[in-house]
Amino acid sequence: MLDLYKLQIFSVVAQEGSFSAAAEHLYMTQSAVSQHIKELESSLGRQLFQRGWRGVKLTPHGEILQRYTGEILELVARAESALVDIDQLSDGRISLGATPGVGIYLVPDWVQQFRSRYPQLTVALHTGVTAEIISGILGQRLDIGFIEGELDDHPHPKLESLALEEIEQQVVVGFKHPFWERQQLQIEELRGQSLIVRQANSQSRIWLEQVLQQHGIQPVVGAEFDHLESMKRAVAVGQCLAVLPPYVVQAEVEQHLLRMIPITGSPLRRSLKLIWNKEVHFSPITRAFLGELSSRYIALTELLEILAS
Repeated sequence: MLDLYKLQIFSVVAQEGSFSAAAEHLYMTQSAVSQHIKELESSLGRQLFQRGWRGVKLTPHGEILQRYTGEILELVARAESALVDIDQLSDGRISLGATPGVGIYLVPDWVQQFRSRYPQLTVALHTGVTAEIISGILGQRLDIGFIEGELDDHPHPKLESLALEEIEQQVVVGFKHPFWERQQLQIEELRGQSLIVRQANSQSRIWLEQVLQQHGIQPVVGAEFDHLESMKRAVAVGQCLAVLPPYVVQAEVEQHLLRMIPITGSPLRRSLKLIWNKEVHFSPITRAFLGELSSRYIALTELLEILAS
């Protein structure tokens, strides 16, 4: 009889393409992963992987088992969703991924709301740039991800997304900046202004430079940081400006340390998105987490209704 646990390990090895990567993903030793695969092959009397110095590749028999394994794990997940009473779980865990602004300024409130309803469950958060979150989702190290930004540069057939909210980015300045008293700006007024920006591989940085260049503005980079708190501090005490979503600077604006200035016509808009691996069925805990967020984002209500049908 096929062992479900070994099938799960087999699925990860097939996904990762190596025993070492699968071991890291599963928090196991490489020898333990290898032993489970050997036992699975022995029980079937078939070789499932071709071993090579670059990793492993599915044999024809392995490809057959992979197809069935996907169906089996999907059925198990559906049965779990139909039968598990999350209120009766003594423990459980959901792994989230989020881009920095979302992870630092939005997710903590979401976690508090979720855990006030399910105090026995754990939420694990990984913060990273968009590419890192996508990698975690596709590698099944993360259950779901939240990003503020674009996916055009990261197409993948397994990646699914849902727009939750459109967010108007604001020009943010400190009291030393000439724009401090301004109520509104034209985007052309950003020409020649020194900017505090994210690091070069950040989707936020890529997006901002593309939008400015579309308006004939060559960005002038005064400094680049990989942390939003550093950006805010630099803007507050200097004469550079930044372009940030309102939720990142709300506290400083209320304390009169920073000012947000809208751009006429709202040309700087980005979308807060939920992303997930469409080949992985949402667990009951993931559904419960999204259910708690549905009071904030109506699109999640529609998604959960579709998944339940």
